[in-house]
Amino acid sequence: MKVLIVEPDWRFSQQATEYLESHAHLVVHQSRPAEAIGKADHWQPDLVIIASEMAETGILEALSQLDHSGAILLTGWMDRYDVAWRAWQRGGDELLIKPVFKIEELQEAIVTAMENAATGVHSSRRAISSA
Repeated sequence: MKVLIVEPDWRFSQQATEYLESHAHLVVHQSRPAEAIGKADHWQPDLVIIASEMAETGILEALSQLDHSGAILLTGWMDRYDVAWRAWQRGGDELLIKPVFKIEELQEAIVTAMENAATGVHSSRRAISSA
């Protein structure tokens, strides 16, 4: 599976990359939205893991054009849950809270995101939320 991580937090990105690569996944990390969009257009990842605050830049809308890709949102600010909620409505499949990194949580989120992508769940939710 090809995974694109769009996250300015190097520590989380490194941990997630090590875990995913140890399970034979290809991983690319981008910390800037514009570069991530360019990479996604060319590389066509199966899964995108993105910081919810980056969703305000329009990156989720751009990435939503990818066919059958799942999206996991990351948030570290529960007092700003509104940002994560708006990002989820734009097409996220799962929400993980940083800075705690638990392999089990990441794996569960990946499975859910990929199941949603395969069944088109986030596509239909995106259509409903934009109506």
